[in-house]
Amino acid sequence: MENLARKDPAPNSVRVGQVLETATRLFTERGYEAASIRDLAAELAIRPSSLYHHFPGKQNILFTICFGMQRDFNAEVMPHLAAGRTPEEAIRGTIRQHILFSQRRKGEVLVNIRERRSLPPKLLARVNELRRQYRDAVADVIADGHRQGVFRLTQPKLAAMAILDMANGQALWFKPRDRRDLDRLADSYAQAAVVLLGGWVPVP
Repeated sequence: MENLARKDPAPNSVRVGQVLETATRLFTERGYEAASIRDLAAELAIRPSSLYHHFPGKQNILFTICFGMQRDFNAEVMPHLAAGRTPEEAIRGTIRQHILFSQRRKGEVLVNIRERRSLPPKLLARVNELRRQYRDAVADVIADGHRQGVFRLTQPKLAAMAILDMANGQALWFKPRDRRDLDRLADSYAQAAVVLLGGWVPVP
């Protein structure tokens, strides 16, 4: 995971992974602004100063969570947009994997959705660039579908943002009872995205 973490200073010290996991939970439960370095240190049972062996500051912890999650997301989800699939297959597979990833890494996904705005501009730009890469890749597939007469629309980026907002929304409320429940939702959202794009009538 790309981050601004420093090397662990001693074998028995708290690990970077522990810091990120605990910070993700705190930022999810309390919000980034409300969760302090002192709170994080208390959860880890270390002194606040010990955290600076790993990260220069709290914003660097937030960046590492958001950037690492988005990088991993793109690596796992975007291959479903690869050439060789029909536009419907590409969108269906992408949205399905989007849902599955979002549920598996829900804490990090929620932090990225809710809290990345607190990043300083240069770090925020790096996270947003990864998000744009994903959105634009989806838009390209939608545009290809339009050229083939499969999708009815004239604004692929707008359509991409609409179906991605739909896919992101489930992370805020859905709590699957079991794997079958999760698979049902993922399949339903994937099919809904294809149906919406197929029946999308542009506003004149």
